[in-house]
Amino acid sequence: MPSAMTAGQLQQLAFRKHYKPDALMYVTVAFLWISVWRFQDLWPIIGKIQLPIVLEVLLALTLAASLHGPRSLKWTRSRIFAIPFLLLAIMVIGLPTSLWQGKTLTFITKDFGPSLLLMSGVAISLRDAEDLNWFAFAHLIGATIYSIYIYLFIPIGSDGRLGGGIYYDANDFALLVVATIPFAIYFLRPKVAIWKRLFALFSLALFVEMVIKSGSRGGFIAFICLMVYIVVAFRAIPARLRLAAVAAAFLIMTAFGSAAYWTMMQSILHPKEDYNMTSEVGRKAIWKRGIGYMLTHPALGVGASAFEQAEGTISAIAKQYAAENRGLKWSTAHNSYVLVGAELGVGGLVLFVTMIGTSFYRLALIRTDPDEDSIITAEDAAFAQTLIASLIGYCVAGFFVSASYSSFLYALIGLVVAEDSLRRRRLSRGASQRAVRPAPVTTPRQRKKPIPRTHWAPTG
Repeated sequence: MPSAMTAGQLQQLAFRKHYKPDALMYVTVAFLWISVWRFQDLWPIIGKIQLPIVLEVLLALTLAASLHGPRSLKWTRSRIFAIPFLLLAIMVIGLPTSLWQGKTLTFITKDFGPSLLLMSGVAISLRDAEDLNWFAFAHLIGATIYSIYIYLFIPIGSDGRLGGGIYYDANDFALLVVATIPFAIYFLRPKVAIWKRLFALFSLALFVEMVIKSGSRGGFIAFICLMVYIVVAFRAIPARLRLAAVAAAFLIMTAFGSAAYWTMMQSILHPKEDYNMTSEVGRKAIWKRGIGYMLTHPALGVGASAFEQAEGTISAIAKQYAAENRGLKWSTAHNSYVLVGAELGVGGLVLFVTMIGTSFYRLALIRTDPDEDSIITAEDAAFAQTLIASLIGYCVAGFFVSASYSSFLYALIGLVVAEDSLRRRRLSRGASQRAVRPAPVTTPRQRKKPIPRTHWAPTG
């Protein structure tokens, strides 16, 4: 009953403004499904009718028309939101010195630009906790649909890994799945509608199966780190449910992981026998060369999307192979941090790490307060923990794949900005309400004047 509610609960109710999903949110979700979950690759008719381009234009227009009220740009003024645009500025400034100017320009206009548009749509369109939940569930639906398609139609190769993928290779797909698992766990909370909980449980089991099917060792390491975080720090759901979810995930892995899969995972324990650690074209050697590109091009790097060009033209191994008349694979960095450092220079790497580090910090501030006047709800804290877990999955898996500019990452950054903006709006309204709160009524006896200082007896 209202009379039994605390002051903090009444304050939270006063702050809640209920919005319904509108055109901007629907367009943003559709663009998410196109950019991250590649629906146009699952059903080519979507690409043939140019729906991705239509949605890109439509998102830009609806976004521009919605910049007022709770969607005002003042709520997105943060370092997290600004850094991706600074990365874009480095790409543009470095275009004349790029090792492959045409590819860099194409990447900026057709890949990174749309990713920033998606980030902006997510950050600006979501106005309250209900919007965040709605978008998160839509993201979970997109991930589930894509995973079902992979499960049904993409075969396992002779090496025990996914064969030819759709847009994403096995390692990239593993990163997406691992970083989406926290969203499934978020919807397992006790107060969530039962049909959503059942859907989330199905999605969780499917995602674990996809981690197995990918055969990605980086994905497996990220999965282990994610499970540790969920057990230790993901307090959005009761401990018994956390332990049950993690136990179920490992049971699925044990039951469905093939002998070939576990043989691949055991190779993590024997790095000296791994070609990635010993070969001159393995990942360790590529990482060293990538760091070298950053040190020789510290200001602007070799150019956005030009890492492969550097491998094939300016690297010592490229010159050696050319002298020996041998062919060399122009490889990507296989490491998100090495990639951004090599392509955008030292400043680009610092900005990239700062963006992720600041995201962790801002999310860590969103927690429930024992003070009865707190305006941060348990749901806010649960969603913040979900985003922290997702970022952990990305950061660990991203150490083994080139995902510095992935649409998924910038959609995630958009969610971080939206969650932080919601917190700051609530704090602002709380401060305003406290500022106009009427003074307490006092009785004549309570209005006694204090004894003048001159009448005080000396102390000591």
